[in-house]
This record gives sequence, structure tokens and C-alpha cells, in this order.
Amino acid sequence: MSKLKTAIQAFINYLRRDEKLRAKLKAEWGKPKETYFSFGLIEKYFSSKPSDPGPYTLGERAVDDLDFHAFFSFVDRTNSAIGQQYLYYRLRHLNQPKAELEKLEEQINYYVQDEERRINIQQLLLKVSTTKDYYFPDILYGSLPAKLRYLWLIRLLQILFFAGLLASLIHKMFFIPLLLVFAINVFLHYQHKNRIGNFAIIFGRLRYLTQLSRKLLKYTPKSAEEQEEGLKKIKKIEKITTKIDFLKTDRLQETEVTAIAWYVLELIKVVTLSEIITFDAILDDLKTSRKEIEHLFVFVAEMDMAISIASLRAGLPFYTQPNFVDAQKEIQFVSLYHPLVKACVENDLHLKGRSLLLTGSNMSGKSTFIKAINLNVIAAQTLNTSFSKLCKIPPLAIATSIKIEDSLLEDKSYYMEEVNAIGRLIELSDNQDSQVLFTIDEVFKGTNTIERVSAAKAILTYLSKGKHIVLVSTHDIELTQLLAGGYDLYYFQERIENQSLSFDYTLRQGALKKKNAIHILEIAGYPTEIIAEAKDLAAKFEQEKIKPIL
Repeated sequence: MSKLKTAIQAFINYLRRDEKLRAKLKAEWGKPKETYFSFGLIEKYFSSKPSDPGPYTLGERAVDDLDFHAFFSFVDRTNSAIGQQYLYYRLRHLNQPKAELEKLEEQINYYVQDEERRINIQQLLLKVSTTKDYYFPDILYGSLPAKLRYLWLIRLLQILFFAGLLASLIHKMFFIPLLLVFAINVFLHYQHKNRIGNFAIIFGRLRYLTQLSRKLLKYTPKSAEEQEEGLKKIKKIEKITTKIDFLKTDRLQETEVTAIAWYVLELIKVVTLSEIITFDAILDDLKTSRKEIEHLFVFVAEMDMAISIASLRAGLPFYTQPNFVDAQKEIQFVSLYHPLVKACVENDLHLKGRSLLLTGSNMSGKSTFIKAINLNVIAAQTLNTSFSKLCKIPPLAIATSIKIEDSLLEDKSYYMEEVNAIGRLIELSDNQDSQVLFTIDEVFKGTNTIERVSAAKAILTYLSKGKHIVLVSTHDIELTQLLAGGYDLYYFQERIENQSLSFDYTLRQGALKKKNAIHILEIAGYPTEIIAEAKDLAAKFEQEKIKPIL
């Protein structure tokens, strides 16, 4: 009777946990995750999958310049390690075909139609959300352990053990050779166990992937033929997981009852060396089944990603689906905002046949705005989602030069880092097979004003040739005159009222005319002697058109 009560209580506890989990999933819908992001693991699928790095792959420079990891942490609403890795991979590949985006939109619409179905799927996805599940890319693309070169010896030891066992039954003199063979088997068995330990754990997650795929199939809008094709792949992998289960018998030690079975099974493994032979057979199976495993990986990941995007959209103040214009030098946004900035001021921008030259003081919003444009271009091309009310863009690669730092350890000056970074942009601009959105936050800050302005004008004119689009922010007002022929001029303006500095972060068209740098020093409480001299010199430079050398 006590066992029955225990079983009933366990079932009640399970139902309560299930109810709490479902309530948690409902409460978290539309909200960013509150968890730690281990990008070393999240990036594994992106870094492991063989692919052409091409111009439409978001590079490491852009990842750093655009605070991409913070952006990903906001966008990610996945429930599985697989989905999280795939979402990261997707966001860094900007050349998603139109058909792929249409397929994604169909999935999103399907999964949000029925809340009950969506929560059921999310619950199932949590079954592959452990740290171990981040290592699936190792199975798909990693180097598998080398097969044993002395498998013939394993076969020979098997024969010798059973021959010795039979011989010792005839005459006990054969018992000593039998013990010797047994000792060798024990040594090889446990040496091999250490070798395959981590791989056995990772391979063991395939069981969860096949089980999950089976359950998720019934929640998809796939046709009967597609589901049948999926089942064939699942069944093929299940044959491998049966062998893998043979390696994972250590869990039998967890209870006293099953511990006896573990001892017996372990003894059989030792005398037959069957674990070694089975592991080698698994390696052969995995090498010939990687395509099927990846099919299941992507099947689960795409479902998780679609639901994640739906959750992202549910938490946004507003969004739109992009309108793509092929190979045109035009971008247009209405009510564009930066998704990571709370209560972000919305701005409109329309560039047609021209690039953008943005001026304004520090803290006025220049960097945030050009990053917002880039993040919208990324999300539009990968998630079919723009943080705006209208998004009209061509398919764009992204290249940036924003966060430049000198390096004492590598003996690199700030200026040389700028030269190298912008040099990479110039090389990319020469490839007319791709259309690139170039973003530069200040040009050559590490050199004097005259040469900076001269070099900037030449470089920005070069980058904006053809179909490429350039976004550049600068403090150099001189560039607004030099580049007026090929760049639309916009600016952000701070306000100074009653000796107080404020910003409205509103984008204005035209060239910045009002200069407040010295006034800001005055507000900050700098000595009057400094302020007076600075104003006198500024007036002199302006009157005589003298360009000060910094």
C-alpha cells in the first residue's frame, strides 16, 4: 500500500511540475531571457559547419562593432540548445533566399495560431536544453575518434578467453592463462572506457534527438509524405542509438536493484570486449548517417527558431516585415528604433542613390542610430523582422569600422588599426558581386585634421561608388561640403537651456551648423580663463579660415 501511495504522490508531483512549467512558459512569452549566455557553446554550430565565409557572413569585426552578442541575447527566445545555436548561425548569414524567409514566415504563423500547441512544443524542446546538447555539432562536423588499429587483437583475445574457459573446464592448468587473458581484457576495457567516456555521453544525446523529433512531427504542418520521409531518417538513427545505449549502462548503478544487473553486464563486457567493438561499429554508422542527423537537428532547430521569433515579435512595441528591392542603391525606414534602447526615439531615413553623412556632438545619438540601421538590416534579412514601421532595403552585406583600439601588446597604434580596418572595407568594395552596407564611426581619428579630412573625403567617395551604401558619422563639418554631391546630410543636435545640456535624439536633415563644444565645457564648470581663450581662438580660426593641427 505504501508503494502505491508513493507512486500516486510521484504522479501528482509530476502533474504539478508540468502545470508550473506551462504557467512559466506562458508568463515568459514575449520577454527576453534572464539567463547566462555561453557564447563559446552557442557559436559551436556556426564555427563547426563548413561554409563559404563570403561577404554576406557577418564577420568578427562587425560582431564586436555592433554589440552583436548583446543583440543576440535580446533576440533569443529559444527553448533548446539546438535552436539557440541555429538562431545564432542564422543571424550571422545574411544571404537568406526569399523562399527561405517565406517558409520561415509560414512556420511562425502556424505555431502562434494555437497557444496550446505552441506550449506543448516548447515543453518538448526543453528536453534538449542541457550543456551536453551544445555538442551536437561535434557529431555533425567534428573529428570522430579514430578507429582502433589493433581490432584484430580484440578479436583474438575474445577467441583466447572462450577457448581458455573451455580448456580450464577440461584441465585446471589452463586456468592461469585464462586469468592472464582476463587481466588483459580488464585493462583494455577500462582504458577504452576512459577514451570514449565523453563521446559516449555526447553520442547518447542522439536518443533524445530522435525521441524529440518523433514527438514534434505531429505538431508540424508537414504533409504525410514529408512526415514519412522524416520517420525514415529517425528510424535509421534509432538503430545507432540502440548501440549507443549499450555503452551507457553505468546509470544502472544508481539503485541497489539495478546495480546487480550492472555488475553482470559489466563482467560480460569485460570478457567479451564487446564495448570496444560496439563503439567502433557506432563510429562507422555515424560517418554514414551525418546527413540524417543534421536533418533532424535542423528540423528541431527551425521549429524552435520560428517560435522564438514569434515570442520576440510579441514583446516589441511594433515591427514590420521587410520589403526587399533587388540590387538597388536605396534604403528606407519609417519609425526605425534600436531594439536594445528602452523608449528609443523613432527616426525616419530614406537614402536613394546616395549614402549617409551624419554629424552631431558626442552622446547625441549618432553611434546608436547607425548601429540601429545595421541591426535592422541583419534582422530583416535573417528573421524577416524589422524594428520599424517600414523597411525597404536590398540584400546587403555588412562591413564596419566602429570600435578601433590600439594595442600595446601587439605594438599597433590607433592610426594603424584604423588604416587596416578601413583597408579591409576598400578591398570588399572592389567586389561588385555583393552589395555592401559600409559603416564607419569617425574616419581616421588618430591623425591630424587636415590629413584626416582629405583622406576621409577620398575614401568615402571611393566606398560609395556603384551600388554600395555608406553610413558615416563624423565631427568634421568640412566633410559636409566636400561630400555633398554623393551623400545625404543628416545630424543630431543637443540642446542647451538654462545652462543645462539635453538631447532629443531626433534625426534632422541637413548640415550641422551650431557648434556647442566650448559651451559644454563652460556648463561642465571649466575655469573662465580656459573658456575665454578657447572662444577667442575659435573665432580667430573661423575668421581666418585657419585649420588647426591637432
